[in-house]
Amino acid sequence: MKISTKGRYGLRILLDLAAHQKKGPVNLGDISRRQGISEKYLWQVINLAKAAGLINSARGPKGGYTVAKPADKISLLDIISALEGPIVLVDCLDKAGSCDRSSSCVTREVWGQIEDNMKQTMSKITLQDLVDKQEARATGQASSYDI
Repeated sequence: MKISTKGRYGLRILLDLAAHQKKGPVNLGDISRRQGISEKYLWQVINLAKAAGLINSARGPKGGYTVAKPADKISLLDIISALEGPIVLVDCLDKAGSCDRSSSCVTREVWGQIEDNMKQTMSKITLQDLVDKQEARATGQASSYDI
């Protein structure tokens, strides 16, 4: 599995929103400047995140975008799944009928364990963890989270 630009940039966008929304909705142009991502591409990713219920939008002169729920309630797994689709290492885990050996394949079990561990790890890392880590880095403090 390889996380695409959409997933990586989407995580950066949500991290930016969570870190800057204390003053209200965040303008798309501000995100674009801080993250070095074109507004055109931001629209595409933000629309996916909005459809998944991760981002809210507000119209008007003070409009912009906010994270739809508290950052400590949004996991890395939520974000990547919303932007990339289901996380599946090999097809036979998602579609048992895709291989005639699925029912007796030892390697399928190994891939399943690795996939489960990856999802479990991603579900433990919250958007707030990343905000805290970013803030600590900006102030020169050490920060970590348990995986």
